Amino acid sequence: MIDLKLKDNNDLFPEFSSYNRAINYPYYAPNYPFSFYKGKFVKDICFNLENRIPILSVGSNRSPYQLKRKFSLNEDICVTPAKLFDSDIVYAASISAYGSLPATQWPSDGTVVDLNVLWLKEEQLNIMHLTEAVGIAYHFVKLQRGSVKFTDFQYSNDVYGYVSVAGVLPFNESVPKRLSSIYGLKTKLDSIDEYEALSFTMNNLENKKQSLEQWLTKVIDNQQYRFKVHENLKTIALKPKKPNWKVIKIKANGELII
Repeated sequence: MIDLKLKDNNDLFPEFSSYNRAINYPYYAPNYPFSFYKGKFVKDICFNLENRIPILSVGSNRSPYQLKRKFSLNEDICVTPAKLFDSDIVYAASISAYGSLPATQWPSDGTVVDLNVLWLKEEQLNIMHLTEAVGIAYHFVKLQRGSVKFTDFQYSNDVYGYVSVAGVLPFNESVPKRLSSIYGLKTKLDSIDEYEALSFTMNNLENKKQSLEQWLTKVIDNQQYRFKVHENLKTIALKPKKPNWKVIKIKANGELII
């Protein structure tokens, strides 16, 4: 096992301002397996994955930075590289409490996307449900068999994930845009980064002239205004005609974690 000291890894655990946290979504994600093991970040699979639940990460859950915020380094979690077939990763028609436009899955025949899978214990999955605001922001879903393949090993059982309840954000000509930070093959959609996606959203929702930082400060600090933005985005959201996943109705135990 290779133990990486946190102070030497600014890419893994950056110190973001609230503005930079918003515009840098979905954050850096390694292309190798890693674990949080005994309070440290370790470049390796440190646990038996046999009795854990595989959760496809499509946005910030790919990132050690976000996983540390959600779980802390003291939770023994493991992440392994994976490829998602016949879907792309696009911007959802919602906005997070920290000001980002989150990611969601979108059917796209022939497309292959590099992602990763988070392996969780039952109690950790409940924490994840609370961080994803299941039933409000995201649906918990079972993905179509064979749509996720692992880079380092064979796995034939079900893989789960989260898909936006609201749907997908339409851009010009009512077409989704994919996240430029996520690598894909045979993609059919244009790619933009988080800064561009947020700027587009602000300009289409607000008439007054302001900087993106000013607008995001309002989104983050004013919950009532953020909910209004979220509702406005829901009214224009696109829904997939043939989703390659099945929604699983669940109820998380506890207060939402944001």
